[in-house]
Amino acid sequence: MALRREFRENLQVKKSLSLFVASLLTITLSACGVQSQIYSSSKREGVYYSVPKDWNTISEAKLNAYEIKNAKGTAVDRQALVKWQSAFSTDKKTTPSEIFAIGAPEKPLAFARVRSLSIDELNAVSYNVLRDVIVPLSEWVNSPTADTPVYSIESDQEVVEKGARGVRTIFSFTHLGVSQTIDQTAMLSNDHSTMYLFIIRCTSACYAKNKKIMTQISNSFTVRGAK
Repeated sequence: MALRREFRENLQVKKSLSLFVASLLTITLSACGVQSQIYSSSKREGVYYSVPKDWNTISEAKLNAYEIKNAKGTAVDRQALVKWQSAFSTDKKTTPSEIFAIGAPEKPLAFARVRSLSIDELNAVSYNVLRDVIVPLSEWVNSPTADTPVYSIESDQEVVEKGARGVRTIFSFTHLGVSQTIDQTAMLSNDHSTMYLFIIRCTSACYAKNKKIMTQISNSFTVRGAK
């Protein structure tokens, strides 16, 4: 009887240890899940987003250097107002020139920017202006011409964050025979002095294939506001 009691007690201990080990394993795997993300952020500007850790970084230094070298006209003044920017791509060969080019990338790329508004912009930025940051989307809708490309709008909705509000638009358009899909979020700070921009894009075929993860990345874009 004593041996049986000892056996049962040992069995209970083993079960308890097994459950404990299993719970530790779950916690460890969960932690690994968190670590599988790269968090791109600016604490000073109160903005961040995340991408899978196997995505490749295009550094802020390279983005700035490319813009400064290639900016012309009013683009020079806008670049001087940039407070922070970052970019990622699934393609290791992606260069800053591809980040800023209008052509459709074959693989997903993400780009975020925070910049101050100029004095002329402070009272002129509307939701339509935010929609038109990359392409003149509102003009295509409201004043189409013979040169207006083939386009479609999947969704267009207001976005309200703690530190800003604006509009998120998912749309596609054809350029040089290639259809591209862009998930774009553009917001203004509560005092209208700063613009926050996030875009993730690739060819429409690529977007359809990677829509789930691209949507998750876009959903992660968060603006708390400058401290």
